[in-house]
Amino acid sequence: MLKKLGPRKLPLALNSPGGETDAAMALGHMIRASGLDTMVGKTEFSECAPDTKACGPGDLRFGVANPVGAVCSSACTMVLAGGVRRLADSRAFVGIHRIMLPTAKKIHGKKTIVLVPIPKWYERKVDSYFTEMKAGSWIVSAMQKIPDDSIRYLVTYELLDLNLITETGHGDTRTSIDICKTTPPAGNCRTVRQ
Repeated sequence: MLKKLGPRKLPLALNSPGGETDAAMALGHMIRASGLDTMVGKTEFSECAPDTKACGPGDLRFGVANPVGAVCSSACTMVLAGGVRRLADSRAFVGIHRIMLPTAKKIHGKKTIVLVPIPKWYERKVDSYFTEMKAGSWIVSAMQKIPDDSIRYLVTYELLDLNLITETGHGDTRTSIDICKTTPPAGNCRTVRQ
């Protein structure tokens, strides 16, 4: 996808409950290396989603990045931190909890995957990642205080204090037609002839 974008700098709208931490950090590194911005938002298409046959030919679809009810929790926060500029609206939810690692264990003679708390060396690895992404120094310690079967949603001032987001606002500030009216036009500006 990044090769297809070429020099264009599209913002990445995130709406995810989380996932695997190593993969999230790898995505964050790719996002940062590509110079992309991240935001918490749901992509809502104005006509039809690109993967439906009803859309017809072509790959261009109009839509908005809507923050209302969008979620970025758990490992998604690591992807969010990868953005050069990171945006969240107060109507979106950014949540944290204790990091757990999948580990193979034998239980009653059968190999089973269980989740275990991260060891100190892994905690330092995640802390180093957030530091590299210029996020706040206390994010990992805050994560580790929340039980893994729960989520603590951070409020705007905490997100700014952690530098998990660099600014607040609606995704339209990165995706509306107005981005093409700046001089020079924003890196993700696209002129469409109808």
